[in-house]
Amino acid sequence: DYGATWTRINNGIPAHDFTRVIRADPTTKGLLYAGTETGVYVSLDDGVNWRRLAGNLPVAPIHELLVKNSDLIAGTHGRAIWILDDLTPLRLAASIPADGAYLMPPRESPRVLPGIDWSENVAGWTNYLGGRGGGYVVTVTPDGEAVRTYLDLGENPPAGVIVRYRLPEAPDKPIELTFKNAAGEVVRAFTSRKEDDPPKAKERRAPAQPGWNRFIWDMRWAPATKIEGTDPAAEKPIDGPFVKPGTYTVTLKVGETELSQPFTIVKPSNLPASQADLDAQEDLLLRIHRQIDRTAKAINQMRDLRGQLDGWAKRTKEGNEEVAKAAETLRDKVLEVEKTLLVPDLRPGWADNINNGIRLLEKLTALSPVVQLGDYRPTDAAEAAYADFAARIDTQLEAFDSLLSTTLTD
Repeated sequence: DYGATWTRINNGIPAHDFTRVIRADPTTKGLLYAGTETGVYVSLDDGVNWRRLAGNLPVAPIHELLVKNSDLIAGTHGRAIWILDDLTPLRLAASIPADGAYLMPPRESPRVLPGIDWSENVAGWTNYLGGRGGGYVVTVTPDGEAVRTYLDLGENPPAGVIVRYRLPEAPDKPIELTFKNAAGEVVRAFTSRKEDDPPKAKERRAPAQPGWNRFIWDMRWAPATKIEGTDPAAEKPIDGPFVKPGTYTVTLKVGETELSQPFTIVKPSNLPASQADLDAQEDLLLRIHRQIDRTAKAINQMRDLRGQLDGWAKRTKEGNEEVAKAAETLRDKVLEVEKTLLVPDLRPGWADNINNGIRLLEKLTALSPVVQLGDYRPTDAAEAAYADFAARIDTQLEAFDSLLSTTLTD
């Protein structure tokens, strides 16, 4: 009534903490944000009640607030700009059921390829090789997530799809998180910690704490089969390629309950590549990755066979020289095939790798980062390189199969 009467809507904001700016969420009715002399408050009921937004925002006067897409940007007086990434939890807060497991719909996630990035998630020292500049330290959670803490620059949103879910209590058995593409194909699957896991899981696990949990999917297909052994080639599995932009589904399984939510991965808006270009990129990356996986499995088979043949040679050396000699001969033939794919039993470090050069498997694995260096259709040279490496690997795998079917049988 033009100021004739007024109603207070500051319940929850201390009397000394005067308000400088108030903004309404452009998509959710009743959701308000207030910037005060000491921080940011949020209301879910049109200002009837307020609560302070928790987080790492220091005490500072908030002179301006802006909602950009699904982020809240706060302008502080004499400090800096602070951004709260992803307002989806606040926008859905009023509609979330009070009880039971709940899977929040992930927001639209941009696919930003890493390009040339020499950084590594190695705990124990400060790393200065990141593509963003500045130094960072890495800590690894019990669920196997590597968390970077930047020492002298701001923190960007997580590079991946942010999945939030609520568990009413600690589950009796591991939960499952499954990501599928539009064709219904399983791209990646995770479980929570298992009873036999070490204090820090060797592979990425989904958190399963009572209450709200957050999981970041890095938008990659599952890694290739890990090479077995103690040499550098066996240190870690080879990462899967990045998925293409498109529509996906995440499914949370808790006991007998399954909850699913669709989400979208998009390419940055300033890129000229078409969807057909990125479809072709993923197609080549998957062909490379499946050949890598097939080769790794064959190498594991070779190593297992060599170990068995070594055992036969040692056990029969004195009692049956003919068997021992045959075992040694076959072992050496298998080793020669393996040496065309990678150099076995190298010492840790870069010196042995340089001295021995790279073999077919390493050439093939080095092709993937080139193909996914940016958002573009694979070049003719990349297709030709894949065809060459794959054919040469197939020749060696056929030679190994021939050893198994002829020499080993005899």
